Amino acid sequence: MNDPNQSSGPKSIPSTTKASSGPKQVPPAQAQRPPGTEMLAELMQAQRQLTQSMHETRDLRARLSRRSHQMQVLQQVSEILAATSKAGQVVSVVLDVLAQEFHCQRAVVWTLEDEGVGYVPKDGTGLTRTEWSPLRLPAPNPFPDTPLVLFQSQWLDPSCDGSTLGALRGTNGAQLFFIPFEHQLLLLGFAILVLPTDRKWEEEDLDSISILQRQAAISLYNAWLFRDLSQQRDALQRQAVELERVNDALREADQLKSEFLALTSHELRTPLTGILGFTRLVMDGLYDDAEEMRSMLQDSYSSGQHLLGLLNDILDLAKIESGKLEVHPEPLSLAALVQEVKPIAEAYPRRTGVEVFWPDLSDIPDVVVDPSLLKQVLLNLLSNAFKFTKVGSVTLEVERHPGIITLLVVDTGIGVSHESQARLFQKFAQAEGGHSREFGGTGLGLVICKHLMEMMGGTISLASEGLGKGSTLRITMSIA
Repeated sequence: MNDPNQSSGPKSIPSTTKASSGPKQVPPAQAQRPPGTEMLAELMQAQRQLTQSMHETRDLRARLSRRSHQMQVLQQVSEILAATSKAGQVVSVVLDVLAQEFHCQRAVVWTLEDEGVGYVPKDGTGLTRTEWSPLRLPAPNPFPDTPLVLFQSQWLDPSCDGSTLGALRGTNGAQLFFIPFEHQLLLLGFAILVLPTDRKWEEEDLDSISILQRQAAISLYNAWLFRDLSQQRDALQRQAVELERVNDALREADQLKSEFLALTSHELRTPLTGILGFTRLVMDGLYDDAEEMRSMLQDSYSSGQHLLGLLNDILDLAKIESGKLEVHPEPLSLAALVQEVKPIAEAYPRRTGVEVFWPDLSDIPDVVVDPSLLKQVLLNLLSNAFKFTKVGSVTLEVERHPGIITLLVVDTGIGVSHESQARLFQKFAQAEGGHSREFGGTGLGLVICKHLMEMMGGTISLASEGLGKGSTLRITMSIA
């Protein structure tokens, strides 16, 4: 009998696995490494990272040290700048910091000067004074031909300065670095550094320069204000001194004017009293004969002439000061004028024994003056000389100089002290001394002569060696 479970087809023969004759292959992922290889690789990686960290730490420490040093320097600079009020000291300090801390080859610092119209080099390093002192630049823009942000530190293009900064740039093609000192939108100055072409700024260097810029700008602004205030203070002091001098002169003039008015009142009253007295005597017939009456009338006439002279002095001065006196210069012969003056002057009253000497004017050229005014001046000077000369002589002399003629009235009279000579040509000056009371007069004669000579283009001056040593009055006129 057949088995129902058996198949009717051929039977499969199971395959048999044969053993390999070579070594058994192990997958790569399962390859075994030498002991410690992974640990060595990790150590080498850690060493590289540590070395890199050490380098970074060293660089950071160096930068930190430099930064700390710069901050210390800037702190010291800040204290120095805060204690100074002079722009020159500010510039010197800033220049030292730039040269020492940033190792620039050459550098110059400019400040705003010349009433704000130009930048003047104040100090330099690496160059002689004769090299950097001519490097003036215009304001408000020192480089007007080149677009430039003035308030920003930057490298200067070689074309921006042209030949102006040639001495600073040199022949080696060095770069120029511009550092402005700006405060309240005002460029108070700037520094230009000469640096090697390969120089690159670190961030901390730029930060330090920025801090230095602000400190320098504020210090320059303060120095500028201090200088302006100092100038105003000096101007006020000068004005105060001048005002005090004017006040003293006004007080002196007021005192002299008061004395002049009192003296003039006396001088006017004296001849007027004489005129009235002699006239009354004649009217009342209180005289013995015609000769005595004539003498009284002569004295009255002399008093009237004296009174007229006093009034003329006052009126002449008033006319001169009001600008109403007219001058008509023309060529004039001095010889002819002296011939007119001579008889009038010799008739003036003078002390007994006082001699008069006249010059020879035959070879003297004509002068350009107003004849009537020069005659008035000359007669006044001769009258004064006679009045103040008790013994000796009065001499008229002439000198010729290039373009001018000088007349000198020389007397051997009472002279003038050195203190009084300075104010002799001032109004009412004679009233200060006792001369008016002793010799009479208003003290206006020399003042009038001074004005008249100046109006004719001439001069007048006085020289005296002192009291009792005589005096010399000198007037100058232009040759025709």
